[in-house]
Parts: sequence; C-alpha cells; structure tokens
Amino acid sequence: MVVLNAIGAFFKKIWNWIKDTAWIQPLLIVGLIFGIIFAIPSIVKGITKLNDDLNSSEAYYTKFQKTLVGGSKSDADQITNAIENEEVGQYGDKFFLVYVSSDCSSCVEAKEGFQVLSDGWNSKYSPKNAGEKFAMYTIFTDEVTDQTTSSKSAFVQYLDRHIYFFEQAAANAFESDYYRNGKLSDADLTAMSEASTDFLTPTILLIDNTDSNPSGNIVSEVMFGVPGDKSSNKADLLLDCWNHEGDFAIE
Repeated sequence: MVVLNAIGAFFKKIWNWIKDTAWIQPLLIVGLIFGIIFAIPSIVKGITKLNDDLNSSEAYYTKFQKTLVGGSKSDADQITNAIENEEVGQYGDKFFLVYVSSDCSSCVEAKEGFQVLSDGWNSKYSPKNAGEKFAMYTIFTDEVTDQTTSSKSAFVQYLDRHIYFFEQAAANAFESDYYRNGKLSDADLTAMSEASTDFLTPTILLIDNTDSNPSGNIVSEVMFGVPGDKSSNKADLLLDCWNHEGDFAIE
C-alpha cells in the first residue's frame, strides 16, 4: 500500500507541474495532435481491411444463399421444411446449413475454413465416406425483404415459423459429443432453443440424412463459429464435423 501511495504521489507531482508550467502545455497539445495525425493512416487502413474482409465474406456466402424473400414460401423456408420433414433429397443427403450476417467478424473467420475445405475437397480434405460431395447453404439473418416490418425483420418472422426446428436442433446438440467434449455452452444452446432475436452468427448446422450418421438426428452437429489459428485448422475442424470425428466424437 505504501508503494502504491508513493507511485500515486509521484504522478500527482508530475500532473501538478504540467498544470503550473505554462510553456509545456502547448507542447503537449501539439504532440497529441501530431500523434492523432500520424495514427490516422493506420486506423484507416485497419477499417478498410475490416470492410474488405466483410465484403469478401458476404460475397462468398451469397453464392450459397437461400433467401428469405417470399416469407413462408421462401427458399429459406423450403429448405428448413425439407429438413424438418427429413426429405432433403433435392439439397443432398449431407450439407452444412449456415446462418450468417453481413457485418459478422466471426463469419469472416469461418469463411476462411469453409473456403479452404471446399477448395481442397477430395484432395487434401477427404470425407470418411468416399463419394460424398461438399455442400453448403446459407441464410442471412439481416436480409431485408418486402416482409420486413418496423417491429419484425424477415428473419425474426422466419424464426417464429420454425421455433420447433430450433428447439429440436438445440436438443440434438445437447446430446452431441461436441457438447460432451465441452465445445458448446449451455447459454448458447438455450438461446438457440428459444429462437432468440439475439441469434448467434455464424450458427452452423450439419444436416446428415445418411445411414452412416451415428446420432440418427438429421440435424446432427451444431457449431457457433469455427475456432482455429489458421484457415487450415478451421478446415480441419469442419472436416471433423462432417465426418463426426475428433472433437465431434467421444474417444
């Protein structure tokens, strides 16, 4: 405590000296102004890079988008209905369904993994069951459509229509090995089960309607984001998800 008081007294003396020394104050102001000026290019560069990353991520996910346009008859609703009815043939028996938004930094990080995985599919990254094709579909949670109102976005209306779907997906996730391995939080899964308006992005569902699905649940895996230091690490994790291996299996 004595040491802290001494340090505090030292800085107080410096502050009092600055206040009482008229000539030093303009120098400090000028130094502060130049510091801000020199920092501006770095700040602008950082903002520009973030904006470029977001735009690149949005463009990538748009290629796989199932739109909310059309309300209950939208492409997003049709694929969700197909999953609920376990009649996904037209979309493929196995695919990722990813909920993203256009201003989501975690979606940018996940995109790196998806892109590396899809680009290296059947070469560097191979499905456990030969012949399976990589497939992914996306739904934007911030898409604005004619159905959007002042009180409810198009996505919130979609959530209202499919509350049971998210309840069941969360219930499946609570039973998954990924959850048992400590990779999912109770709070995130509870929010998902409630189809909360604070919907996490990216939310990643692995839809698996194949005979090799160990759980038997068509929504077989759930992830919130794709952790990993490198894009290759993210791709490895997504492949483990696809194959129900690694963190997605109890050894």
